[in-house]
Amino acid sequence: MNHLPLAVADYLCLWRDLLRFPRLVLLNRAHSVASLAAIAVLCAVNLLVGHPASVAALYAVLVVCGPSAIVSAAGSVVHVLWVRGLIWADIDCEWCGDDPDDDGPDDALGPVEPADPHGLIREISAYLRDQHTLTPTR
Repeated sequence: MNHLPLAVADYLCLWRDLLRFPRLVLLNRAHSVASLAAIAVLCAVNLLVGHPASVAALYAVLVVCGPSAIVSAAGSVVHVLWVRGLIWADIDCEWCGDDPDDDGPDDALGPVEPADPHGLIREISAYLRDQHTLTPTR
């Protein structure tokens, strides 16, 4: 599967939506750090290799991914301010959900660290001991 058309579409949609919905794009872009990672990897490769081809590749990535990386970095700062309740209380981050402290859909399953971690095993063992099994008759 070729990911290049998806990357180009994402890049174009970023700039289109940034003009239409700047607050929402900044909040959501904090969760997408691929451009920052690409720049960091190519900077490390350029330091290790030090070849003119790696310098040219780094400049190309900076031109293509640089603006997106700036938006991601700004989005990270904005997201931290939003989580603390300092800005934009009227909008929600699509990645975080309604509650910025929510860590996912597993909240309804109970506490992460129960008081008795072996309580469920004891309950199941007691249930199985109380069950009567049928023994085959000959």
